[in-house]
Amino acid sequence: MMSDCVLEIANIFHSTTVDHDGNCFARADPTTVLRDVSARVHGGEVLAVLGSKGSGKRALLDVIAGRAGGETRGRITLNGSSLTPELFRRHGGYVAHRCHLLPGLTVRQSLLYATWLAGLSNRDARVRQTLADLALSQVANRSVSDLTRPEYRRLMLGVQLAKDPGLLLLDEPTWDTDPLNTYLIVSMLWSYATRRGSIVVLTMETPRSDVLPFVSRVALLCLGAVVYSGPTRSMLDYFAYIGFPCPELENPLMYYLCLSTVDRRSRDRFLESNQQISLLVEKFKIEGVLYMKEAPQNPTSIKDSQLGGMHKGLGRGIKPGCFSTLFALYLRGMAATFAFNRCGLGHLAARILLLPFWVALLSILYAYSSPVQSRIFSQTGGLILNLLILFYVTGTAVTALLFPGVRARYYQERREGLYGGAMFISAYTLLSLPMSFISTAGAVGILIPVLELELTSWAYISGILWASYVAAEQVMIAILMIIGSPMTGALAVIYVTLTSIVIGSGGIRSFRNLPDWLSAVSTALPTRYASLALNQLVIDVPGFSNLPYNETISCPGDPNFCRYPEGQTYLIERFTREGENLSEVLNTNLNLLISLAFAFGLVILNSVLYLLPLPASIKAKFRE
Repeated sequence: MMSDCVLEIANIFHSTTVDHDGNCFARADPTTVLRDVSARVHGGEVLAVLGSKGSGKRALLDVIAGRAGGETRGRITLNGSSLTPELFRRHGGYVAHRCHLLPGLTVRQSLLYATWLAGLSNRDARVRQTLADLALSQVANRSVSDLTRPEYRRLMLGVQLAKDPGLLLLDEPTWDTDPLNTYLIVSMLWSYATRRGSIVVLTMETPRSDVLPFVSRVALLCLGAVVYSGPTRSMLDYFAYIGFPCPELENPLMYYLCLSTVDRRSRDRFLESNQQISLLVEKFKIEGVLYMKEAPQNPTSIKDSQLGGMHKGLGRGIKPGCFSTLFALYLRGMAATFAFNRCGLGHLAARILLLPFWVALLSILYAYSSPVQSRIFSQTGGLILNLLILFYVTGTAVTALLFPGVRARYYQERREGLYGGAMFISAYTLLSLPMSFISTAGAVGILIPVLELELTSWAYISGILWASYVAAEQVMIAILMIIGSPMTGALAVIYVTLTSIVIGSGGIRSFRNLPDWLSAVSTALPTRYASLALNQLVIDVPGFSNLPYNETISCPGDPNFCRYPEGQTYLIERFTREGENLSEVLNTNLNLLISLAFAFGLVILNSVLYLLPLPASIKAKFRE
């Protein structure tokens, strides 16, 4: 059987804007990146787009994939159909220059979840075939973080090859690989193209001579214009015909790439090379059109198989389902977290064990509080204040540690059209909420003998501190939507959190002493309601009634010393203002519900935020 699938690129002009000063408010000028670029490649062929840095290689791939921002003119068709972004998402694959894979997964799991997220059938068979094709079977159960650089590079290819795309685009797939692995990667891509009848388009900056037999067609670009585009076997004849024969024993790919590169070593050489390239571009427009449209000399025999057969007619392609994708994201997160390797154990410890560890250390400082008014109220209030700080800071720190890796993978898969922001946040939250609750419940359990908690109080305190942890986590997730550095984001969130605790917790300054405007601000802070509920649960108990002032002064007695006949008196002095309804302010159930409402409201808000389009300057921070 013969594949008749054809990718035709005709007269592509593409321009974009460039920020000269590197910020959102800088002056941006339109810049032409591609100038009348045309190429053709048939099914079963490999097209190598060659050019030096800045020649427009990556821009051409982005235009083909429908990812390029800016203005594009021209026509791109796949098998006779206009290649829209939706059509590419269903039938194409894109391997970026850099790709972030989840380090806790094994090689087999990375491939399996890639096919699952794409909504494909025969997942196990696809994974086995891909492992064999890319020589990864021996490391199938090895963690991604333990792979060598060439193995990681081949796994990047495998994530797309497992989907059996009819059109595969690769940006510098042999970058940072040694000569042997460069040869292996290009030969594997050629084998895939010829066996499946797919179209493979790859970019290369320094092509080696040993990859020449695997490259069916070549497109030479310089400053966005075409110097040559056509079959590799005809390239020597064409350049010899126009007066630039390749010397013997030279690598033709590298020789003609250097010929079509601007020489910037001096002004005279720059002008001379620029003039020569302009001449080559004009000659190809006149003499090279027939070379570009030349059909394959030896049509490739395509072997049919149960995984995909030919790509003739394109068919259904990749079309993931909503619930299947959410389930796959959740299971992938679970697999990465509970993996029995260095990354998995580290993630699990951060999610489950970090909070109990810090609370255990904190409880040592407050384990021997004396039951006297001169110390017990300030010490208990200090413990609650430190608990709030601890849960907010830990929620921020754990999110800053674990979320950026998942975020990087999300931004790459979103560009492939696999799922959106709401589904990503939902899957991440479904994974993190149970774990953070287990961690919180265990941490509060350590405080039971310190605070002499009953079962009901333990449940309430766990719910309040869990809401505080989730709120910090969700604020950090929102910040990391626009800030690339997790350290910068964590410092910003911690600063805001500490400010809100100082204003709203009542632990540093009583509400009665706050200015009216700060008191009004505190009503919008979740720390206010969490602190109110925690203090009431711990202090407004029978054990805080009629306590002596110290070891020598008993109460009731001198009112200057015996200020707090019971815990509620202390709460009224610290946490209420004149004229407030005490039953509304000191209402544990209401304050717990408000704390939970803040936390889950932030979850919903993030689901909406991650659906909003971002400015190009922000998206560029996360683009590999």
